[in-house]
Order: sequence, then structure tokens, then C-alpha cells
Amino acid sequence: MFAHALLCALFSGSMLVNCDVIAELPQGTVQGTYKTSYGGKNYSAFEGIPYAKPPVDKLRFEEPQPAEKWNGVLVADKSYVCTSFIPFPMVRGVMGTEDCLYVYVYVPRMKISKEENLDVVVHIHGGAFMLGAPMYMADPTFIMDQNVVYVSFNYRLGVLGFLSTEDDVVPGNNGLKDQSLALKWIKDNIKYFGGNPNSITLTGLSAGAASVHYHYLSPWSKGLFHRGFSQSGTSLQHWALVEEPLLKAQTVARNLSCTIESTRPMVDCLKKIDAEDLVMGILPLFVFIDSVPFTTFGPVVEKGSNPFPARPALQIAQGGKVQDVPWVVSNVKDEGLMPAGLFMMMKKLEELNRRWDEIMPYALDINSTVDDNDKKDVITKVRKYYFKEESLSPDNLDSLAELFSDRGFLVDAEKAIRAHSKAVKSPVYYYLFNYVLQIPAMFKGTKKGVAHSDDGRILFKIFGTPSKLPKDDEKNDETSDWIYNFLCIFKVSRDIVSKPKMNGVEWKPVDPASEEIDYLNILSPDDISMGKIKELAHNSFWNSLPIKENDKIL
Repeated sequence: MFAHALLCALFSGSMLVNCDVIAELPQGTVQGTYKTSYGGKNYSAFEGIPYAKPPVDKLRFEEPQPAEKWNGVLVADKSYVCTSFIPFPMVRGVMGTEDCLYVYVYVPRMKISKEENLDVVVHIHGGAFMLGAPMYMADPTFIMDQNVVYVSFNYRLGVLGFLSTEDDVVPGNNGLKDQSLALKWIKDNIKYFGGNPNSITLTGLSAGAASVHYHYLSPWSKGLFHRGFSQSGTSLQHWALVEEPLLKAQTVARNLSCTIESTRPMVDCLKKIDAEDLVMGILPLFVFIDSVPFTTFGPVVEKGSNPFPARPALQIAQGGKVQDVPWVVSNVKDEGLMPAGLFMMMKKLEELNRRWDEIMPYALDINSTVDDNDKKDVITKVRKYYFKEESLSPDNLDSLAELFSDRGFLVDAEKAIRAHSKAVKSPVYYYLFNYVLQIPAMFKGTKKGVAHSDDGRILFKIFGTPSKLPKDDEKNDETSDWIYNFLCIFKVSRDIVSKPKMNGVEWKPVDPASEEIDYLNILSPDDISMGKIKELAHNSFWNSLPIKENDKIL
């Protein structure tokens, strides 16, 4: 640190040493860089601060351990991607590094002051618990136009983050435990960046949204945040809980010539496998386009001695073991365009139609939750309900999207909203995003609609979002300003507790005693209203099926 101070004294005013972008942490001194927001605002960026020891070698598959101190000055100008399998044809393969547990802090100032006490927004990236990284799915460019400290971080993914042996050897959920350790790091250190450790809003999209909800339910994260925002995901989604994790771990081990006779020697063997080979070892688990099932390794109900969740999420919520802080939940109109649009883009609709009985138990994630003698009947009923007697084709892609919207998002989101609102005194808010953005669709060949992640794309910039947002026909460039209103609504406790408004419309919380759900209906920046809805989707149909999950777990 003395050497750095000397340089600052000798070269003050020089671009060689930027002495203003410095934060003094208990771990050591960290130096950031300057970046520019979407609106042209300069801000300080600290990218790549370790919050945990590298989870490599003996620490692979182990619970995260806090990072150690460092000597000298850490120049925080690097972004990381956790090792993961990328299934898309144009980039198919393994990406990232095991040494990836880093945090990224962005401050809306060119000089850091511990006296600022700014509100803090933390974002957990999505990616089905299998892929993704802040640099691709949580870019600060848009949000740093706001007067908040913004934080994102990596967490272990796929088999490296969520392998479970259903015992104390590898209980599971290390990716979620990484998140909790990152949240603790933020709580302990954000004051050194001018952030308020008592005003932390936890946000997430898709798998990140489900993660947010899991942190409400886990003792690991108690007291580490003060309000939450789940965009298109809760812990009750079928893809947010993996069944038969030991069987999946054994399948990977067998594929890599490791013993499966007992869990300890199996894990010892898997720890010695090259990371890329280990990640590619999951391929036998897929039955369709290296993407189905969508989550091969993810959160589990632990059987270890220090569980993240010890029981299924709905049971925890119904038992009242929930952090009692405000929660915002959302969905977009056409959630199921992902994966329906992906299947169409890859020209796989005909194959899906032909192999329906073989693929759909995995695509709908019922292979382990429906008895074998009921699977054919369930899949047949689903097909008839959504397609009548038609064959699957581009002409009825809407029906496929509706199917995946209902099964993947809306039915279980409603269960989560209802159970959570009954378990807490704090308000639970819900909105439906029906606004078709004036930016290109994520997947070519899909119909124009409101696709999964659209509301998140202009809040936390995701890959594929244009660097310059196109002008809306009527509102010019106000779309991004308008979506920021969400942040202004819930980032400060006094706002969310005291009747928040969107475009002048009072946003009413969900009434846990009502049969109807109060929701904010967003049709455009100028067309926002409160509505009531009895069911978010075709609940009655899905609840009639013998799927053993959530409220039907025996």
C-alpha cells in the first residue's frame, strides 16, 4: 500500500495511476477503472474481486470458503466465466474457468467515498443453473445511469456447482452456497465502496430469480438482504429443483470411468478429472439437442447436516420459515417462447413432433415425478389439451409457447406467490409484462412477442441487447427510462412499504386472503393499470395431472 501511495504522490494528475478509484477493504487494497453508462455517465468499476477461495483441486465440490487477504494492490479489471457447457450449435462446447468466484462492484462516482451510503442493488444472473456469467447477463451499462451501487458475481454452475451425492460427501447446492457467501461479502464490504449495507435489494432473472426466492427460504442467507425482485422465476418452478441427483452424478461418473460403488471414492475420482472433461461428461443426460432436460444439475433438497434447503420450497413457505422482507415477482406474457423459439430456430419442430412421447417427459421435467405407468397418459393429455388433433408445426408455435409458459413459469409462480404472501407480513407485489420491445428477438424465427427475459434485458443488459436501444415509435428513447422506474420503486424500503406507484398507478400488493391476485398489468409505458386475475395459467388442467411436486409431494 505504501508503494501505491508513493506513486499517487509522485504522479498525481497523471493517467498512469488513477488514485481516486481505490477502495480499502479488510482483504486489501483494490483499484478499479472508469467506465461510461448508457446515458454517458462516468462510473467506477471494480471487476474481479475474490469473495471465495478458488474451488479447485481438493476444494472442488466443497462448500465455498472465504477468500484470503492479498498483499499489494489488486487491480480489479477482469471478468470471469464459471466453467460450463454451452449447448448452442454456433458455440457448442465448454467455456470458462473453475477459478471463478469473483464479485463485481460498480459505483456511480469517479471518486469513492465511504460516507455516501448509497442504496445497493445486487443481481444474480440466470442460465438454468447450467451456464451464464455477469459479463453476458448482468452488464452494468444501463443500470449505472441510476444513483445506486450495483453488484454482480459468479457462482459455480452445472455439475461443478450442483452435483449432489444425497449425503454428507457432497450434499449439493454449492452454487447457491456460493451466492450466500457472495451476499455475506457484499454485506460486510459494500460500505467501503459507499454502499449502504442496510439497504440491499437482491434481484435475479430466470434461474437468478429462483435463486432470489431460495435465499428467502434458507438460513444461509438470513439478514443478508432487505428486499427482493424475482423476474420470471421462483423456487417452485419445476426447473428449479432437481430430482434423483445421485443417479445423475453416477451417470456422469460412469461416463468418465469413475467408480459408482460408493459416494466417497466416486467423488474422489471426479475431483481428479479435467474440468472440461467433467463438464462434457454430462452429455449422456441429454435426450434432445444437448439442452433437454434444461437443468440437469441444479438445486436439490439436501440430506446433509448443514442444508441450504432441508425441505421442498413449498413446505418451507407453508411452514412460515421465510425471511419477512418485501418481494417483487414478475412474468412476461410469452415466457414459453424460450424454448419454443429455440426449437424453431434450430429447425427441430418436426423431430419434436415425431419423438413427442420420448422427448416431452424430459422437456416438461416429469420423468422423475410421474409414475412410469402414467407418463404416456400425461404426455398425451398435454398434447391434446394444447394442440387438439394438430401436428406440431411453425403454424401453431403459439400453442407450444403457451404450453411451456404454463408448465415452466406461470402455474408454479402462482403457487409461490400465494404461499409466500400468506407466510409473511411484508408486501408481495406481482406484475405481468405485456409490452413488445422495439428491439430484436432473442431467437430468430420466433413470432413477435414478449419473450422470456425481455423485461430484464433493458434493466440488466444481457447479451443480444443492442448497445443503443432503438427508438420507440411513440416514446422515442424513453423505454429504458421507464423500465428504471422499477428500480426506483423497490430499492428503498420506504417506497415499497408505502404504496409504490408506476406511471402514477398505485401498485397494490397481493392480498393473501383473496381468491384473486392483484397485479400490475404493463401493456406499454403509457398503458399501465391494476388488474385482478383468478388464475395465471391453465392451473386446473395442470393440477389434475399426477405430477409429484410442490403441493403433491408425498
